[in-house]
Amino acid sequence: MKYGYIIALLFVCFHAFAKAEKAPLNAENTVMPCAILNSPVNGQTNVLVESIINWDPEPDVFGYAISLGTTPGGIDIANNVSVGVTPAFMPPLGLPENTLIFVTIEVLIDQTTSVVCDSQSFTTTNVTTIPDCTQVSVPTDGATNVDIGVILQWMYAPRATGYILDIGTTPGATDVIANEDVGNTLSFNIPFDLDPNTTYFVTVTPYNENGQNDSCLETSFTTENINTEAPPCTTIITPADGVTNVALTPLVTWNPVPEATGYRLTVGTSPGGSDVLDFADIGNTTSTLVIDFDEDTLYYIRIFPYNEAGVALDCQQTTFSTTLGCGPYDDPVTGEIIDFSPTIELEERYDICEEDHPLTLVHIGDGDSFEWVRVINNAEITIGTAQAISITEEGLYRFYVSEDIAIEAGFVICESFWEFEVFVSEAPVIENLSFQNAGIGASVQVEVSGNGDYEFSIGNIDGPYQDSPEFTNVSFSDIQVFVRDKNGCGVAASDVIDPDRGFPKYFTPNGDGVNDYWQVRGVVVNGQRIEKIDIYDRFGKRITTISPFSIGWDGTYNGKQLLDAGFWYKATSTTNQVLIGPFALRRN
Repeated sequence: MKYGYIIALLFVCFHAFAKAEKAPLNAENTVMPCAILNSPVNGQTNVLVESIINWDPEPDVFGYAISLGTTPGGIDIANNVSVGVTPAFMPPLGLPENTLIFVTIEVLIDQTTSVVCDSQSFTTTNVTTIPDCTQVSVPTDGATNVDIGVILQWMYAPRATGYILDIGTTPGATDVIANEDVGNTLSFNIPFDLDPNTTYFVTVTPYNENGQNDSCLETSFTTENINTEAPPCTTIITPADGVTNVALTPLVTWNPVPEATGYRLTVGTSPGGSDVLDFADIGNTTSTLVIDFDEDTLYYIRIFPYNEAGVALDCQQTTFSTTLGCGPYDDPVTGEIIDFSPTIELEERYDICEEDHPLTLVHIGDGDSFEWVRVINNAEITIGTAQAISITEEGLYRFYVSEDIAIEAGFVICESFWEFEVFVSEAPVIENLSFQNAGIGASVQVEVSGNGDYEFSIGNIDGPYQDSPEFTNVSFSDIQVFVRDKNGCGVAASDVIDPDRGFPKYFTPNGDGVNDYWQVRGVVVNGQRIEKIDIYDRFGKRITTISPFSIGWDGTYNGKQLLDAGFWYKATSTTNQVLIGPFALRRN
């Protein structure tokens, strides 16, 4: 359940206070760092339950708000309490013992911009001693002219989990209130008027699981009947009783009561409940902004005027229901699906060619505010606040759009978010083609450079293409390889050239006495002494085996001349190293 925070306002326009930016930036357009705990530090154990929480101050901030809870981001101990510009907070009721406590600090950059920092945590110690003393601070000790409807207040007693109250008309007496356990609270509204012109003696006794402190000093005050009558009740103007679809940040207004010197507000989610606001003192005003109600919730609200004589009693309770929010939800009247969140029509991935910069994206839907951010090391850097953006660098990006949706009793702010990635590709460059030995056949490895997502083909620019840069069982007719970027950023081509120049690329056994035999040029190739050479046709059939010391192969098989075709050689060295490559037989 979210608790409302009270800001006394004398005007109805509150639009600006309801909006908050997600990622405040400094002058250099970078994400502002968040407040870091320095006492207790993050992860500290055995922290005293009466500790004051301090954090490193941030320069030029509008203020801070702090939440404490037993889960990350929790608010069950303190709910978004404003502490002004002071980087410290003392929990008014102390901290629970032996508990892992999470601290969430919101840094307020200005009235409309804030950032909620990641939760930090510490663990409190196990309390084994009784609490320290405390005493009544309001009224002050010895005060006179105190109203007969006074509300008693006292300071937190370190390590206390509750308090016992005694009130009497003589020192140490309990004839007015005796041994009243008021629980873990720091105030007590006496349920009846005190006698005027009477001195009262009050003792507050703190206690915890280890016992109670009976040594606390009592204080006294003297009453005076300042006003004979408490003010009458008032009537709530807005939200009207029974109204529905009320904004989540409504302005509560009521009719003034001339006899009142102030007003108290109670809001709950059940009849007579006060789980949202419990008798909160609004001061002498007739309106207040209550921030951050839950969606689709029925609330019960009462206003209590007060003056020196006391507080108006039995004031009428009214109700209102908040909007269902941005949706999606079923409209209770029409049955249709309602979704006020802005629609974003973007892709999850964009690929752009290096030579085609920039990438221009346009949000074509509705919205009142826009923010494009680039994410670097989990930090968001704003790069644009218009509906369109131009992007030149690859990386992770996010787009935020919000829209103010007017409803009957105010407005709701609906926001949508989209995350996408941008990849920049460039045309491939073939750096090298290397032959790999693969039995009697051969494979070609394509070495390529460039920043892109490439695919490979051999023999035909139209493909088929494959993701692997290696081709096996390469035939002699496959004399070119092709590399293309999958995003259309270019195609590179290269002839398949055997890097070993020791073997001829072709021979012409036509009987003219020139180049009639195919043979390796020299016995030693690439530092390897060739022992034998096997010759295969393009289908892997061995045609013949020759010695590097022979005249070479004459282009025949079993005494018959072979036609023009491509062939493979497989040369084996004396150290069993193998060299493989293609060559051609041409008779004309």
